[in-house]
Amino acid sequence: MSLLKLGRARLGMAPPRHRGGLLATKDQRLDDLFECYALASTTLDNLQRELPRREALIEEYQEICRNLQADVVELLPLLEARWLQRSL
Repeated sequence: MSLLKLGRARLGMAPPRHRGGLLATKDQRLDDLFECYALASTTLDNLQRELPRREALIEEYQEICRNLQADVVELLPLLEARWLQRSL
């Protein structure tokens, strides 16, 4: 699975109220965020399976994932509004 598809799928699970927009909206900025989220969330998954756990690094990647989610949630309505204006 490509990073883009993986990030889109994982982010679709994180903020469910935006799932429709995540699947429908096409934009390079959003695609870049999806890829970054795929990398960060995969790294977080791997860190959480390590023993001994590196809690500071886990917390850092959790914060990165939260920030990327917030960036997507902030960008999505702007892209949707722009798309609606074009279709009028």
